[in-house]
Amino acid sequence: MKLKNLDGQSSPFPAQMQDRLLALDGLRAISILLVILSHAGLGYIVPGGLGVTIFFFISGFIITRLMVSEWDRVGYVSIRKFYIRRFFRLMPALLIFILCALTVMQMASVNWRWVELGSVFFYFANYFGIFVGFSENALPSPLSITWSLAVEEHFYMIFPVMFAALIAVPKRFLSLVVFLLVLFLGWRIYLVYGLGLANLPDSRIYKATDTRADSILYGTALALLLVRKEFVFDLLKQKSVFVFGVLLMLISLFLRDENFRESYRYSLQGVALFLMFVNLVLVDGLISRILSSYPLVYIGKISYSLYLYHWLVYCLMALWMPSWSLPVKIIVMMTSSLLLADVSYRLIEKRFLVIGHRYVNALA
Repeated sequence: MKLKNLDGQSSPFPAQMQDRLLALDGLRAISILLVILSHAGLGYIVPGGLGVTIFFFISGFIITRLMVSEWDRVGYVSIRKFYIRRFFRLMPALLIFILCALTVMQMASVNWRWVELGSVFFYFANYFGIFVGFSENALPSPLSITWSLAVEEHFYMIFPVMFAALIAVPKRFLSLVVFLLVLFLGWRIYLVYGLGLANLPDSRIYKATDTRADSILYGTALALLLVRKEFVFDLLKQKSVFVFGVLLMLISLFLRDENFRESYRYSLQGVALFLMFVNLVLVDGLISRILSSYPLVYIGKISYSLYLYHWLVYCLMALWMPSWSLPVKIIVMMTSSLLLADVSYRLIEKRFLVIGHRYVNALA
């Protein structure tokens, strides 16, 4: 589907957003490191859930940035090309990961079901894990980590159409985004305080699309505002705004009330990331320079494969080394996960990204 730019107008991205953002890769690295360290046994002090929230936020920001750039450059958005790019970006590495996961489950004599595999390929692994459950009789299911991919893909089943329909009228688009953010928060509040956590399945709010997709939408809102409202960048680069965002983030982490954590926390973290992002990524400063360092940038580049394979390593460790010391587990998880992710990135991701790019460019 292609939609013409009706008014012929375009607003260029701020200069800080026109090239590849190395600090954005670094921020992605921080998010995946939070997840890995949490799963390695440090979950009591490392907020792994925040890592996932950052991942979602970055995803929304990047996708929106790319789509607005396409609109401003050529005057339309191709939804067909969008989904083709998503396929080549995600599916090849996911297929190899699934083969590895099934091999591990066979070795552990796990009686997995075909519906579990279907939940991964058809992107309902999050709801399957919540309401049915993966086979975990011998070890945690390696396939269960794909719940977050399902959340993202559910969002991107709808967002491109919404974007194509409304991008020509930015004010209306932004109004819809704000309405949806409030709606997500209201729905979580109802589930927590209306139905009650005791009456909900485990991870109902944490893993479900209808309660977590707003984390992606906050990134979308920021990208839209930065390119359509010139004053937003100048406002968000103020140090006081950044400090306020940090305070909100700390509040979201230190308030331990379970009702708060399952209702208001994700919205509070979304607002905090919204306020912090410009100083973290777009403004030249100490933080962005650290995030732009080569080690973090590279970890950010391989973060998709790293997210998948760190969980496979976790499952193997749970099976073969449950009694090993925490420092050894952390070392094993970090080194093994980085090695597997590096191989996946170099041999699978990069090659199929090139193939996908060529295929998309060959389309009319």
